[in-house]
Amino acid sequence: MKDILKNPAPLFEGLEYKLRNFKKDTYQEMFREYMEQNQAFFEELNRQLSGEDCEAFIADFTAEIIACAKDMTENAGSKVKRESMQLNLNMFMAIYFLPAVLEGEQRRAKELADAICEAWGSAFKGNNIKGAGYKDIQAGFHSRLCYVTTAVCRSLNKPEDCYELNLLKNYRDQYLTNTEGGEELVAKYYDIAPTIVKRINQSDSAGKIYKNIWEKYLKPCIALIENGENEECGRTYIRMVEELRRQYLVTSDREK
Repeated sequence: MKDILKNPAPLFEGLEYKLRNFKKDTYQEMFREYMEQNQAFFEELNRQLSGEDCEAFIADFTAEIIACAKDMTENAGSKVKRESMQLNLNMFMAIYFLPAVLEGEQRRAKELADAICEAWGSAFKGNNIKGAGYKDIQAGFHSRLCYVTTAVCRSLNKPEDCYELNLLKNYRDQYLTNTEGGEELVAKYYDIAPTIVKRINQSDSAGKIYKNIWEKYLKPCIALIENGENEECGRTYIRMVEELRRQYLVTSDREK
């Protein structure tokens, strides 16, 4: 394996800055810059994936990535900082590194991404990641993925196609976006939601926070929709967006 591939640490430079800019309006430019900054690395990676001994390369390279991530986590400092680094690495892998791997034209690129995801789950218990392409993530912004709602449903062990999530998506698309100011409200939410989810996940009490969001906002919203009280649901939705913004964006920025 070429020396450049034996040192994946530079791939994680500016990790926190890149994560902060995981927003609809900035992600495209940030990902393009990431690919340009690491062009030589990914070009060599693609060459190796087209080689005859590809299976051995995938195993060796996967081990290098896991070892690098372990070093970054273990050297982060206190337990809280290590846990925060782990969450940051999970997200960085999912929205920068793995999409960059999958940008390669080699048919073995997905095989490498799958091998890394499997090894990641084994090396970092309870931290599963999934490989998605850059275009899929971009499409997610345009299709308005329910970031907070999805995170809450996952924390409650609900499937991603659960009744509650689909009901709230339908409410958003069929009612809320057609009301006065609704489109702007939804756009605002989807600009800030990825950062909110990231900051909640960094908390030691993430499960408790998600349960509170469920009980205080999402569960009442579902009941209101089922009873045909769409306007009241809209007011509840607005309160949720504003409280989450104040708590996880305004407060966090003041603490810096």
